[in-house]
Amino acid sequence: SSRGGSGRASGGGRACGQSVGAMARTVADTSQNTPANVDEGHCALLSEELQDQPKDKAIEQVLGTQEAVLDMEVMLPITRRDFEMSHTAPNFDLPDNIYGAAMMSFIRSSQTYHSVVHLVTTCIFAGLVLNLVIQFYVLICTKVYITAPAVLAVRDLYQTFHEQVFEDGIFSQARWDNFKQSDALCQMPLSQPMFFLCILSIWTATCWVDLLDSYKYLSLWMGLPAPQGERKTEVESGEDDAETVVLVGATKLAKAFALGMILIPKIVIACLLWWLGARWLVATTSFQDLLLNAVALAFITELDELIYMSLMPGDIQAMVQTFKIKSLPAKAKPNPRLSRRQAELADFVAYRDKRLALMMGQMAMTALVVVALPLAYMYRLQRVLPGYKFDVHRPCQSNMGSMLSSVLII
Repeated sequence: SSRGGSGRASGGGRACGQSVGAMARTVADTSQNTPANVDEGHCALLSEELQDQPKDKAIEQVLGTQEAVLDMEVMLPITRRDFEMSHTAPNFDLPDNIYGAAMMSFIRSSQTYHSVVHLVTTCIFAGLVLNLVIQFYVLICTKVYITAPAVLAVRDLYQTFHEQVFEDGIFSQARWDNFKQSDALCQMPLSQPMFFLCILSIWTATCWVDLLDSYKYLSLWMGLPAPQGERKTEVESGEDDAETVVLVGATKLAKAFALGMILIPKIVIACLLWWLGARWLVATTSFQDLLLNAVALAFITELDELIYMSLMPGDIQAMVQTFKIKSLPAKAKPNPRLSRRQAELADFVAYRDKRLALMMGQMAMTALVVVALPLAYMYRLQRVLPGYKFDVHRPCQSNMGSMLSSVLII
């Protein structure tokens, strides 16, 4: 099998050499490292550059081409698609919520002086302000009317447990057997740390998805170059659809407005909601209410979409779907020794490496946040039960075992 692989490799090298000229063929025939599945499309990237060049320069360039092809083969058979994507950066749709509608209206208003367009923008931003006011008001009411009483109740229960069950700081089994509030205490989320950690991780993942979405659009806005004209933003028609409007440039003032009025408030709400939700979940007095509270918190995160679907007319929603933001492709460091085709290959490698690094970094960061943040909150950051010693789990396990035994017998 090794001989067959070697034959295929040398055959691929000869095919590559034939596609770039006699001088390149001489070099390619002497190389046994050219991949077997290299097609003429890869070799054609530099075929134009090899014509009418000195022999030593052409040989050096062909060898450099083989190294680039070997590097590109790492992502075969999707190399051609990725190479095209690196030269035609993807356009990202605006989010289907009130924040996406605000971005769309701001882009439209920056492109025209028509009073009707500005009136529509004013109405959409009024809806955005209404959404922010409602979300902040719900957060405040949740803290005052729901979280605060729950925190006081669970603190009082835990304090009673220490006063009536512990004797000189030592747990007393006899007192625990006579503790009348043992059932209520064992319904406290921190009495089952692993179960509560799972619920808190799910809630953290819910908020983290919202934060990742906000970060994506924040990075897209910050990565836009300055517009060429005098307007605050620069747009162009989509390549595949003439009705699509693609944002390709924005001034610093436009970026500051988009971040300050749209994205940063969204990020602040997500962070406050996570903290308040985690505090509420810790202070829940029963496992049944724990799941119900987690569902209620998810409802608050969807208020922006609810307001968008109820307030925004269908025409506005359809218009939001036609606006996109362009993502600029990664570029390699300029190198005057590279030809145009070699520079394209270098840009492809830079794009591929950057995309892979972003994907791996996002996966690692998500895993770290979803697991480490709930752990840190349980053991260090939570202030519902300051100084909690995780001393409820062991006595509650005996109660839980007795209850399960009785249920199984029934």
